[in-house]
Amino acid sequence: MLIEYVGHACFYIVSEEGTRVIIDPYDNSIGLAPVKKEADIVLITHHHFDHDYFAGVSGEYTMMDKAGEQEICGVSIRGRELPHDDANGSKRGMVVAYSIKMDGMRILHMGDVGAMPDDAFFDWAGKVDILMLPIGGTYTVDAEGAVAIMDRINANIIIPMHYKTTHLTLDIESPHHFTKLAKKNYDVSHLGSSKFEITADRLKKRRRVILMENSF
Repeated sequence: MLIEYVGHACFYIVSEEGTRVIIDPYDNSIGLAPVKKEADIVLITHHHFDHDYFAGVSGEYTMMDKAGEQEICGVSIRGRELPHDDANGSKRGMVVAYSIKMDGMRILHMGDVGAMPDDAFFDWAGKVDILMLPIGGTYTVDAEGAVAIMDRINANIIIPMHYKTTHLTLDIESPHHFTKLAKKNYDVSHLGSSKFEITADRLKKRRRVILMENSF
């Protein structure tokens, strides 16, 4: 499996068989170059401008933007709603977290989760190998909230997202405070790249946080 951090909350994942999945493509209004990718599957966590820029995605893709279960191109996908805020969605509505089973691993992308989910969500999520989690606050959980979720999920690899980078114009926090907190109980590394490949047999026993460079 190839995982590319395009930027913000957007990831591009390619299975060993070549199935291409893109999650939350954004437009250029956030300061990053617009997404331009060809995909077989498009997953949208919620319909805000920085998460659903369809114009940047080409190909005859299948789109999923609601809770439920689908199998698309041999990839099993489950979606479950979470509040976008700390008031059960009354401020910003709901988002969809996606559990993606691919190449013998399970990825969980939590969208713009705004508060600690209830116990039923963690039961639904089950075993997670790779967790994609917002850390920047303002519109999502902040550093402390993200670490609390990480501790509950116990994923093998955690990839932070939705935080301040050099060109991003949104008012959210940099990853510095998050990495300081995470280092207490996790291995934390800066990949220095926007891409890495992983197979199920290369997962390690110790939990680790991987900060990736965005593609744009």
